[in-house]
Amino acid sequence: MPTYKLTYFNGRGRAETSRMLFKLAKQDFEDKRIQREDWPELKPKTPVGQLPTLEVDGKVFCQSNAFNRYLAKQFGFAGKSDLDQATVDMIMDTIEDATPKIAPLFREQDAEKKAELQKTFLEETLEPLYANLSKFLESNNGGDGFFVGDGVTLADLTFLNMAALMAMVANAPQIYEKFPKLKALKERVEAIPELAAWIAARPVTDF
Repeated sequence: MPTYKLTYFNGRGRAETSRMLFKLAKQDFEDKRIQREDWPELKPKTPVGQLPTLEVDGKVFCQSNAFNRYLAKQFGFAGKSDLDQATVDMIMDTIEDATPKIAPLFREQDAEKKAELQKTFLEETLEPLYANLSKFLESNNGGDGFFVGDGVTLADLTFLNMAALMAMVANAPQIYEKFPKLKALKERVEAIPELAAWIAARPVTDF
């Protein structure tokens, strides 16, 4: 059995989907959380100067979506067929298209300007994203199960983590009321025993 070491800052961010995969699979891993002041020393030692990284038996990988796909295949959450896997990738990439647009919201310190950015992000990025994700969900058995097939996949975990993070950064928790199928999916995935236990026990962080 491989040994795994996940390295990220002390937050959910781009590492949380990996953590959820490990928890769902009941797979042990080292959850290494570094402090911001330690990052300058660590940065040149990473493959491309970014976190998170995943170490598998000593080999270090970057790009969270890439190694999440690897983990999902190893643990059985990538989709049961090639078409399922392509659908999972489509949903992940749709979320990824929107993810970089949250960076200005993190950086803005002026409260008034930040509120304006949040409003624009909500209207121009987040609501269209949720509308597209809702259509994807409803195309699979009416949207009362999961994004792909009849069980949880990496697509559901990516939504649970990254789309929820975007809603938090946009200060828009009310968005779920506009998309009840997505709200129900979120609650359904969060209720999976392994994930419910992790969500209850994980460190409380700002992001």
